[in-house]
Parts: sequence; C-alpha cells; structure tokens
Amino acid sequence: MQTHLVLRTLQGDEKPDNAVQALFSVQPSGRAVVFVHGFSGDPIKTWSDFHILLPAAQQCVGRDLYFYGYDGLRANMTSSAALFRDFLDRLFEQPGKIVNRNLPSDAQRKENFQYMELVLVAHSLGAVITRRALLDLTLLGRPWLSKTRLVLFAPAHMGASVADLAWETVSNFRFLRFFGAVARFESPLIDQLKPGSPELTALLSETQIACQNGANSHLKARKVVIAEYERIVRNDRFASDPPPVTIPDTEHTTVCKPRVDFLRPVQLLEEIL
Repeated sequence: MQTHLVLRTLQGDEKPDNAVQALFSVQPSGRAVVFVHGFSGDPIKTWSDFHILLPAAQQCVGRDLYFYGYDGLRANMTSSAALFRDFLDRLFEQPGKIVNRNLPSDAQRKENFQYMELVLVAHSLGAVITRRALLDLTLLGRPWLSKTRLVLFAPAHMGASVADLAWETVSNFRFLRFFGAVARFESPLIDQLKPGSPELTALLSETQIACQNGANSHLKARKVVIAEYERIVRNDRFASDPPPVTIPDTEHTTVCKPRVDFLRPVQLLEEIL
C-alpha cells in the first residue's frame, strides 16, 4: 500500500524552498520529520536511503518528510540558521499554503491543516544550524516550539575540523578546487566550526540559559547518535543533551546513512517517532 506520494522538490516563493525535497503522506496525521544535512551536504544523499526506508516504518505512517537543503559550504552558520528559522515559521504558521501548492488536486488538504509535531533530524553542521534556529525562535517567543523534537547525528556543537570533513566527504571535484585555492575562496565555516569559536561558545551559553529558563523541552536533544570512529567533530556533551548512542563500525559521514543491510539509523529515529 502506498504511504507517501513520490519525492518532489518544493515549489515556493521563499528561499530555500526550491532546495527542499518532500515526501507527503497520503493519509496525513499532522506530523512531520525534517532532515537537515551538514557541511556541503545534500538534502537526499547525506541521508542515503532514509527517504526509501523510513516511509515503510509503522511509526512513520501519516508523517510528511522534508529533506531541507541549504548552502553548507559558502554561507555562514548565522545566515543559514536564519533561513531555516524562517522555513520552520512557514511550516507552522502557513502549512496549508506550503503543502497544497505542492500536492495534486486530488490530494489537497483542508485549509485549516496544521502540524501538531515536527521532529527535526540534523547531521553535523546541520545540528548547529538547527539549534541556533530553535534558540532564536525561543527568543522570538514562538508558541509552537513545544511541538518540536530534536534528534542529532554526529553533531558539531563542540567543534569540528572542516578541512578533515571536506576530505572525508570529497565526492565532488569542487572540494579539491576549494582547498587547493584558499587564496581565491574561503568558507566562513572554517573559523565558525573551530572548537571554542565565538559562535559555538555563544550557542552553548545561550542554550544553557534558555534551558534554565524553561526551554528545555525543545532545545534539549531527545537523542544524540555518534560514530564509533569519529575524527571530524568533538563528541563532548552539549548543554543538557542526553548521553549519546554509538553506532558501531561507523564514521562521521556514514553514521546517518541507512541501507537495507544497515537499519540502525532508522531504528534509532523510530524510537523517537
């Protein structure tokens, strides 16, 4: 039985709607999962077969799936977080507008359609961007934040080696050009993701204060998943996040890539759904 419509690129007037891939449920329950890739990642490729395996899971029935895309190479994390913040705003405040313009006429939803829950799943740099967006939304007093939950794979909150990360993710010649011509081009993320950078230090401090003031339910991760052989990000605990779960025999870029013969990432996410 078909549970979701075919994968499609969002059509919208706001950036980065056209960089978002979506799987809409045929029997929507008002719940969704939003995936956020990491450094120079891809909305689909970062997550390997999540878009194939997760729709078949019982816990995913009725859930829309969004695979969010952004410039994870040239944009700085503050601007990327602001764009993601705006996207979340639209999902909660104008869901009918976003969904119905991307659905065929026979699958249109009611005008008063709303999301009652969003599970945010982020990898590496995506975890930093997602948490910054949630923190800023907390400061803006968004009432729907209690409807969000956070799941992290190999988060970069405590710092990362961008140069090592680029070499580990090299599947595109642009990385070779990038690191072979630093004089011509420099990513702001090189400095922003360094352990102890002003951006990461502020994120930790502001998160701790916000959690102490009652924002723990949405700023604290429900689950943190790390790789056994992590050499890119620091695995130190962030704020009040729970102790991490390690997936054996994985590295930074494989810990979030399920396959038919490697279902552990999907199973860990299912526990939260």
